[in-house]
Amino acid sequence: MANSVLEVETQELQVWNCEMAECNAWTRVEFVTEATPPCPLCKSPMVRGTKHVQITAQKGSRKFFVGKRRF
Repeated sequence: MANSVLEVETQELQVWNCEMAECNAWTRVEFVTEATPPCPLCKSPMVRGTKHVQITAQKGSRKFFVGKRRF
């Protein structure tokens, strides 16, 4: 079996990072409605930054069951 290295595609996102070193919380800028949001976990201030995240392939169109209806 040959050793193969899978190339992982990453994307750079604009995020809000928690200032506390012990806290690993971060939030995408698109999901924040406040000028300077508090950390959702520890309530400390957050600072803007960037984060590299892995891109995952979308798997076709899935239907989700909610109650008795399909969406």
